[in-house]
Amino acid sequence: MKNSQSPMLLFLGIHIFSVQWMLTHQQVNVALSGKATQSSIFVSSYYASLAIDANRASNWRSHSCATTNADNSPWWRVDLLAVYHISNVIITNRGDCCPERINGAEIHIGSSLVNNGNSNPRCVVIPTIPAGASANYTCNMQGRYVNIIIPNVAQYLTLCEVEVYGVAVPVFKRAYLKLRFNSIEDLSNPTMRETVLQKIKSANVQSSVFQVRWTKEPELETDT
Repeated sequence: MKNSQSPMLLFLGIHIFSVQWMLTHQQVNVALSGKATQSSIFVSSYYASLAIDANRASNWRSHSCATTNADNSPWWRVDLLAVYHISNVIITNRGDCCPERINGAEIHIGSSLVNNGNSNPRCVVIPTIPAGASANYTCNMQGRYVNIIIPNVAQYLTLCEVEVYGVAVPVFKRAYLKLRFNSIEDLSNPTMRETVLQKIKSANVQSSVFQVRWTKEPELETDT
């Protein structure tokens, strides 16, 4: 005789998605929330972060442009703190002097810090940007780091603004819980499902977006 009251073991496969990806429908300048660094700092005051201060002012004396020393292969990098699908990078060049210094600079995008991130795949080589102008480059690449480097020359790198437009790449995680219920429980009942979700929260599975897939072990018939 089959025991209809026997407990059954319920396996919950929980797919956890990045909330930011689910809610972001338009591309924004994700560089604004990143952390910037560069190969050196000119006179100890033209920091890398000045290129992501949301200010396109191109006069160097406005103190809104990041500038390195005359390094060999000078570079600048922003860490976006997560992996993004990057569609466009906009660079604003210095306007009051020396616009040709940007000539030959390269934009690299990726998630590796080998060679300070400068070995990541290249989006484009910048031929020139007029003084004080902003140039828009289409990349359609994925990565956490955006680097700008002038390779193989000793040069100052000055960037008055770097804008990075993209959306976060979705993060997929999986977790599995084992819960026991009586086989008479109706697992499609909203109250029952709320009980399950509470158990998930008590297990410290942190997310506000879940997909729960329900499976159960085959019931065993017992002889009486």
